[in-house]
Amino acid sequence: MTTERTTAAAATEDSVIDYDGVKFICDVRNVEDLLRVPNTKWVIGSGFNWEPESQNYLHLFDAENEAGAAVQPFEIAIRPDAATYPNCTPPDWKKFGPHGLGLGETVGTHSVLYVVNHGGREAVEVFDVDVSGDRPRFSWIGCVVAPQGFWPDSVASLPDGGIVVTAMMDSSDSDGSMKKLVHGEPVGGIKEWHPGVGFTDIPTIAGFLAPNGVIVSPEYIFVAMSTGRQVARIARGQHPPKVDMSPTGIMPDNLRWSASGRSILVGGHDISTELFIERIRASMATSNEGGNVDSPFKILRMDPETMQMTEVLKSGVYGVLGGGTGAIEVGDKLWVSTCKGDRIALFPMKWKNR
Repeated sequence: MTTERTTAAAATEDSVIDYDGVKFICDVRNVEDLLRVPNTKWVIGSGFNWEPESQNYLHLFDAENEAGAAVQPFEIAIRPDAATYPNCTPPDWKKFGPHGLGLGETVGTHSVLYVVNHGGREAVEVFDVDVSGDRPRFSWIGCVVAPQGFWPDSVASLPDGGIVVTAMMDSSDSDGSMKKLVHGEPVGGIKEWHPGVGFTDIPTIAGFLAPNGVIVSPEYIFVAMSTGRQVARIARGQHPPKVDMSPTGIMPDNLRWSASGRSILVGGHDISTELFIERIRASMATSNEGGNVDSPFKILRMDPETMQMTEVLKSGVYGVLGGGTGAIEVGDKLWVSTCKGDRIALFPMKWKNR
């Protein structure tokens, strides 16, 4: 782990983040999403691939030591659950590209982990995570292959045992989808998947603008609409479902529940879509050490009932950490992920009631 001081301005009295105490866990590539394994010190991160044929990894972090590293393929057991996930083979680990993460049922020391994968196939890979030992053990147990043209982005577990998956674009028309993203036109989709049933569409979402991060409560599905710069709240159990929208002022990316479960952390890019894409492309230059993207981001907090937004982390690039996608609360720290970079950030939190 490397500790650095941010280049951002000092915190004001009403800030809820201590900017001066920010730390970085380095040498972890494109950890686009983060989640904490319940009742443990362990945090799991993804490892997004911008180059489809390259290899990336799941990442495992120890919150007590504030250190992390990639989970190597040889550390992942293969124990397929053919009854739930028939006709499915393990992913090509040499192309594995984990993106969005979702946590399913936890029973005892075992949790179900859902991982969006773009490496070799567009799918949600399913893992069992066993925390009974000194270090979590990962087992691949199955997959849910995405429908043709559906480019999965984020995944969340539904209370009835299924999953909800978002797509920002149509992978069969990447050029057309990119133009729609830049021009703020409807693109992407949201689907539910259930064992033995497969994928079904969620009605009334045809006009949504680039569905991205997703989380679920018993009553609602919350979705970040990236190019719409809004968060959507979709009522469950209604046909058609009632949809409420809340503006964010940013390109919202990932959504995560706070540690208390009383609020939602909204991460996103405080920049135009076109300029964000330009800076991502610039970050891929061989001269750019670490591949870090110079793109400002912001973290907001949303009340799930009123959908009111408040600022948690001010807009900026912290050190060389840009492209922040989202945040989770771990103890007295706010952990921030990034879509393009060689590190994640840990910000000390000041508040007590959230």
